[in-house]
Amino acid sequence: MRVYALRSRKRGLRRLVVGGLHGREGVVTKRVLERFVRDGGPQSGTLVVVPSLCLRARYVSTLSQRYLETKEGRRLVCLLRRYRPDVYVEVHCYAKKAYGSLTSPARLDKKGVPKLVELERGVLIGSSPPHLLLAGLFKLGMTVEIPCRGRESEDVLLALLRAVRDQDTIGGILSQLETMYPKQFREAVELYQRYLDYLEDKRRSVDPRSSARDPQGRAPFRVDDPASSRSS
Repeated sequence: MRVYALRSRKRGLRRLVVGGLHGREGVVTKRVLERFVRDGGPQSGTLVVVPSLCLRARYVSTLSQRYLETKEGRRLVCLLRRYRPDVYVEVHCYAKKAYGSLTSPARLDKKGVPKLVELERGVLIGSSPPHLLLAGLFKLGMTVEIPCRGRESEDVLLALLRAVRDQDTIGGILSQLETMYPKQFREAVELYQRYLDYLEDKRRSVDPRSSARDPQGRAPFRVDDPASSRSS
């Protein structure tokens, strides 16, 4: 596992991009994320890139709590705790046959997470795994999936990552993504809000007194803009 830490002299967002989290997808993400690193660092804040958390490992879904018990899961948690990112992006690759299940409206019922939304050329975007969201290890989290075969999607992924790197605030990142993909972005946001409602209902069914908010009344899934209060 190689870690690239690119820092600007100007204070700003902390960004963490991790690829190849399980199975053999690291072979694919390594190539494109190292290309991203060669593209240069941020104008403000920090950008930490891990092109492949692993190259070959037993496949355990990152949606499962069991993933955090694997060597790769423990590595990921260490990275999140060490760099304390404001923005966290994890990059996966998927086989062609998995496209239907990843984008199925029934994914929430079957997997417990909303479907992913296609931006273009097979690049899919969605929320981070629920156990990471609940842990409060970052402010904004995204999951990105690209096809494992072919390189047509790489430029789309790089454009998305550049938006994360080049914007000075979380609000700026979200605005840039909405400008790039207005229809898809609105759908992703709507799915995310429904997901929060789903988690809230699920918690209350277990314990009517609990909620998806922390003891101080703040939603752990909120999108905060920490530029004024946190520095690199």
